[in-house]
Parts: sequence; C-alpha cells; structure tokens
Amino acid sequence: MHVAVLVTIGLLTLVIGAPIFLSIMAGTIITFEAYGPPIPSMVIPQRMVDGVNKFSLLAIPLFIFAADIISRGQIGSRLVRLAESFVGHITGGLAIATVLACALFGAMSGIGPAAVVSIGPLVYPALVKQGYSRGFAVGLITTASTLAMLIPPGVAMILYALQTNSSIGAIFLAGLMAGSIFTSVLCCYAYVYARMRGIKPTAKLSWTERWSATKIALWALGLPVFVLGGIYGGAFTPTEAAAFACVYAIIVECIIYRSMPFSDIFRAANSSSATIAVLLILIAAGTALTYYLTLSQVPQQVTALLSGASTYEVLLIINIVFLFSGMFIDPNSAIIVLTPLIFQAALSAGIDPIHLGAIIVANVALGMVSPPFGLNLFIGITTFKVSYREVVMAVLPFIGLMLLVLAIITYIPAVVLWLPGLM
Repeated sequence: MHVAVLVTIGLLTLVIGAPIFLSIMAGTIITFEAYGPPIPSMVIPQRMVDGVNKFSLLAIPLFIFAADIISRGQIGSRLVRLAESFVGHITGGLAIATVLACALFGAMSGIGPAAVVSIGPLVYPALVKQGYSRGFAVGLITTASTLAMLIPPGVAMILYALQTNSSIGAIFLAGLMAGSIFTSVLCCYAYVYARMRGIKPTAKLSWTERWSATKIALWALGLPVFVLGGIYGGAFTPTEAAAFACVYAIIVECIIYRSMPFSDIFRAANSSSATIAVLLILIAAGTALTYYLTLSQVPQQVTALLSGASTYEVLLIINIVFLFSGMFIDPNSAIIVLTPLIFQAALSAGIDPIHLGAIIVANVALGMVSPPFGLNLFIGITTFKVSYREVVMAVLPFIGLMLLVLAIITYIPAVVLWLPGLM
C-alpha cells in the first residue's frame, strides 16, 4: 500500500512539472510520515547529508567540470583529425573516424552530450558533403556520443558503483569492454552503409601526415592515458584522477593549445555548477528514498517476487524496466531510483554486480537517444537544426544496433567480465 502511495505521489508531482528530486522527496516524506516506522523524521535529512558526504563522490563533479572545459576547447577537433588521418581512406572512413573520435572524447569527458556539442558541428557538414544522408549523420553522431557513458571515466558508472558499493575500477573495465563492442558495431554499420551507398573515401594520407596529426593530438590523448593509467597503476584514486583531469584539461586548453582564455574557466565552472548541484540534490533525495525503501523491506519483497524466475528472466525484466524508464527520465535519476530496488534481486539470481553495472549503464545510454524524452534527441535538435521528427527517425536504426549490443552484454557476461577478471 505504502509503495503504491509513494509512486502515485511521485508521478502526480512529475505530471504537474515538479523537478524529479522534489517528486522523490514528496513521495518519500509523505509515505514516511504516514506509514513509516516510529522513528524521528529528522533521520531523513540526516540520511540525505550522509548520501552526499562521501569522498569518492567528489569524482563526479570533478569529471563534470573537466568535461565542460574540454568541450570548450580544441581537443574534439584534434581527435577528429587524428582519427580521420588513420581511417579516412577506407570505405566509410569519415563515419568510422566520427565514431572513434566520440569514443576518444568519451574517454576524456565521461559525459555523452558534450561529444554531440563538441564533435557534431565539426563532422556533420563533412559527412553530408561526402554523400552521407543528413539522417545518417545526425543519428551516428547523436548515438556515438553515448559511448562516453560506457567508456571510462563515465559518470554513470561512478554513480552505479557508489549506489552499490562496487569497485569503481572494476566497473570501469567492464564499461570499457562494453564500449569496445558498441564501437565495433557502429564502425561495421558505417562501413556497410558507405559501401551500399557507394560513398567514396578520402585519399590515403602518408605516415608523415599521420604523425603530424598524432603530434597535434598528443596532449589530448594524454588525458585518458594518465587518468586511467593512474587509477589502475595505483597512483590515483578515482577522485584524485578526476582532480588531475581538471588540472590537465586547464593546462592543455589554456596554456599548451591556447584555445581558450583563463576567464573561460570561470564560465565553465559556472556552467558545471548548475549540473553538479542538480545531481547532488538528486543523489541526496535518492539516498532518502533508498533508506525508506530499505526500512519498508521493498528490495526484499522484489527479491521474493522474482525468486521463482531464472537468471535469464531476471535479466530480461531488469532490461525492460531500465529501457522503459530511460524513455522518460534522465540516466542519473534512473540509476539512483531503480538500482537499489533490483540490486538484491539481481544478486539472488546469481548476477555479478559488475556485470549488472555494465547492463544498467548500457540501458541508460540507450535511454539518451530513446524517444520521447531522450536527452540527446533535444541536444541533436539544437546542434544540427533539425526537427524532432527528423532526429527521432535518424536514431531508430542506431537504437536497433544498441539493442543488439545490449543483448550481447546481457546474455554473454564473459565479454564484459573478462577484463575485470584479469584484475
């Protein structure tokens, strides 16, 4: 009964236009007061403070700040030039270069929309000029940008790890494997599409020209090398790596590339602070909700409800729940609200928590391009000046590819657990 009241209140507040964190808090507080255990209400704000009072949580705002700096500079353009210099001469080369550039950009930013804004305006006109349809170009860029959520240091992966007390390093490695599969599938599709349409590749560059493009992008490539190498080499914790990423991005963009004045750092900080504040409030509200659901033994009830289901059936249910939620709410909200509900049930079904993390992050990445409310759809409308209908039609083939990748990740766990297993 109390869960139905909580959900009803949350949905009603969403319908009237309230922010998600207010919907979560309204449902939590009202049901806690009406149906909760006889403990002081002061415990709710205490739990909210505890939810954001974590050293490891600092990695998220720091990576968001680093992503904002990177998106304002020249790192994106240098990555595009580097990728094109090596694969531009093969069939579908420019489209493949776009995918690789988005993957590399994701390894630096951890946030998908940043790649759309930074790389999209650079490659979209070139793709259309070379013969790719506008729909393919929009769909490719909008979808490939979600690689940032899977490839370390994805913010969604950090959030999942904090929600479940899992190893961030292991989640990163599982995401790297999932992102590699997705990258390969997108590249293959780009090759087949270009071959079927007879799109001519560009001239093959000499090794001297390739080395020149590499030198230009060398400082940009150093960011994921130092960040991930520092984490797995034991030099950094993820939080320290995030702080290093901020300093490194500032030095590269402001001093080495001189692509932005130091005054833009304050603008980036101002822009990032709004995103960070919303996310931290959401995490605090989600912590209160999780606490109430735990007191009410809702996760145990979900586990009991799914006790008769096989592992494959539980995986299917988890995918359906997250795919549906991704159509309507943002990835961070989906992870914060839904993960505590299904986590115990997944463990009881024998699902590895690292494998589960890869599945959930792949689902929320798909949600970024899923109509009606996928965030990347609206960013694509603004970036490429196309209609909502055009961007939705553009991403439909790529949603099919993402569902294929999701099926591989879900039902062949070895492909994402192999690399974490080595650690």
